Amino acid sequence: MRLQTRAFAIASGYVATVGVFVLTLLLLFGGYSADDVPVLAAVLFGYSVSVPGAFIGGMWAYAYGFLFGAAASFAYNLAVIPPAPPPFDWDADVGSEER
Repeated sequence: MRLQTRAFAIASGYVATVGVFVLTLLLLFGGYSADDVPVLAAVLFGYSVSVPGAFIGGMWAYAYGFLFGAAASFAYNLAVIPPAPPPFDWDADVGSEER
């Protein structure tokens, strides 16, 4: 089964956005700071554990999720769908044309 690359990329972007947004709000209400999640602050530029930081992180997460989803879908389609056969079989015996 072939994946639709654009649809998979959009869905991956949405999932990444919701994940970062919810994680940021959980950290915010839990009393944590950006020092507790240095990986997110290093990857998502402008990210902080705040409400504006949740939106900024969500935008970056959508971009990264979209790109990763597109690349993963493209690689999956290459691995699953075999290439088309050649249009001519040059090695086939042509016995009917001999007279």
